[in-house]
Amino acid sequence: MSQPNEPVTKLGMAKHDDGTLKLDGQSMLASLGGVWGILESAVPGTAYAVSFALTENVFISVYAAGALALVFIIAQIIRKRPLAQPIYGMLGIGLAAYLTLRNGSETSHARDFFLPGFFTNIVYFAAILLSIAIRWPLVGVLVGVFSDGVQWRKDRHLVRRYSLVTSIWVALFGLRLLVEVPLYVANAVVLLGFVKLVMGVPLYALSAWFTWLSVRPLLRRAE
Repeated sequence: MSQPNEPVTKLGMAKHDDGTLKLDGQSMLASLGGVWGILESAVPGTAYAVSFALTENVFISVYAAGALALVFIIAQIIRKRPLAQPIYGMLGIGLAAYLTLRNGSETSHARDFFLPGFFTNIVYFAAILLSIAIRWPLVGVLVGVFSDGVQWRKDRHLVRRYSLVTSIWVALFGLRLLVEVPLYVANAVVLLGFVKLVMGVPLYALSAWFTWLSVRPLLRRAE
């Protein structure tokens, strides 16, 4: 986990003691909520897909996902760790359960368990795209928090570069929607669960790494 003097952004970047920015395994892991955060985000949805593949019963599948989400909350209480992330996860599971079971146990609604994730991706996709459109690219804003504030906006070259790098995240959320929505329409519940797992943390980490490689040469100008 990151140390208190090393604030972490959503892109996994943190500060060294000398004030320079870094992105390493520790800061990346911290930005994901640590090992527990990764498990909390991946396990319930995977359990739902696996349970549905084995039983084709939405009640059992939703119960499996909800029970595991509750386990993470209890574990965090025992470990005396912050509860915000697991509670947020449980609320997400609750919404997914409502959408799935709103008409009883009809398997035709099994795919709706994944609808909240679509809404999240749409919001992020739209917000990040908007940040580029109004010339306040998200990556530039986040780097500025750790370095030169908003001074980078006075340099058109930097605005263009940060916009290009921010488009990595537009592509991330757009790609998720491009792949997952057709699976939702096709009612491919099990495959959708597997794809969401693969395009979750691994794709996030890859995007963060490419972002870091892209902005690192610019940081020498900003620091």
